[in-house]
Amino acid sequence: MIHITSQHRKLQLDVTSTSPIVLCAADENYVKPLAVTLHSAASNLADGHQLQVVLLDGGISETSWGGLRETLIGLPVTVQVIRPDLTQVSDLMTSHHISHAAYLRLLAAKILPDDIDKVIYLDSDVLVLDNVTKLWQIELGAAYCAAAVDIACPFIDAEEHFASAESSESSFNAVPYVAAVSPIPNWRQLGIDGKGRYFNSGVMVLNLKRWRQDDICRKLLKCLRDNSAHVWCWDQYALNVVFAGQWKPLDPRWNQGTHVYEYPSEDVCPIAPEQFVAMRDRPAIVHYTTEYKPWLYRKFHPQRDLFFQHLDQTAFVGWRPENPGFRFSEWWTFNLVQLIRRGVVNYRRWVSFRRPAVS
Repeated sequence: MIHITSQHRKLQLDVTSTSPIVLCAADENYVKPLAVTLHSAASNLADGHQLQVVLLDGGISETSWGGLRETLIGLPVTVQVIRPDLTQVSDLMTSHHISHAAYLRLLAAKILPDDIDKVIYLDSDVLVLDNVTKLWQIELGAAYCAAAVDIACPFIDAEEHFASAESSESSFNAVPYVAAVSPIPNWRQLGIDGKGRYFNSGVMVLNLKRWRQDDICRKLLKCLRDNSAHVWCWDQYALNVVFAGQWKPLDPRWNQGTHVYEYPSEDVCPIAPEQFVAMRDRPAIVHYTTEYKPWLYRKFHPQRDLFFQHLDQTAFVGWRPENPGFRFSEWWTFNLVQLIRRGVVNYRRWVSFRRPAVS
């Protein structure tokens, strides 16, 4: 069942139930992957549980709503839809595949009723392969959220981490392959520990009770506006700045980022090798990060076929992206990006070879 409401109408959520409450946000561009997210999450629940979904609608057409309704028929899921005021975040930076809908998660504590103390946030480009009730059962304590380390950029500052006693030889050798050495470039000015871990915001368990106590929604938006010259990775920047040292780590297999395939092996990875192997080979959630989405033509992803296997279980069965034909600009951009990435890896490897190994 899908019920469209408004910001002013009270959501009907059972806060006493063991059935998880899940928050998602999407616009028209993400309808098909959203269908995969909701269908896979509902299909993998344990018997007797139901998924309570609150969907923040950033601009979904009536035709697409029909497909989502058909997708969820017969599944243990209810969806209540809110159409929030996007002007609250319309001044914030967007780029690549990111629209303003990505910032709506930062308003979770304001949008959801005050009696909702906790919620699971799922990006609309994830494929769920395990029972999310396991996430719902996590005790957050005083942590603002539980989240998994971002495999693409696992540290506030990789060089600071590798220079510390916390570093290991495998994580030291992984430095050439990280997407960003310092995803919070102004961490020193902000007084953050550069050795700390950096998490991905696509899968989180949010402690809304503490968010409200500490006025977190306001602090997150203020962080983005005050540090606009340093923001990298959109909402994730603010969450990692404001929550630095106050978040709880999830098992990395709950958020398998695409970048996991950039590391040659578990001997060259930025997290514990056994966690890396589980994340790569036995993910609980596949997160189609980066702009190379499997539902875009010529966007190659190791889990592309798996995405379409699950899409074919939704109302969008049989859909595949159309071949747009050869476009020189697209070909040039793709190959230039690959060339730059290889150059960066080789340069970092050369620099790391000149440094003493971590003992």
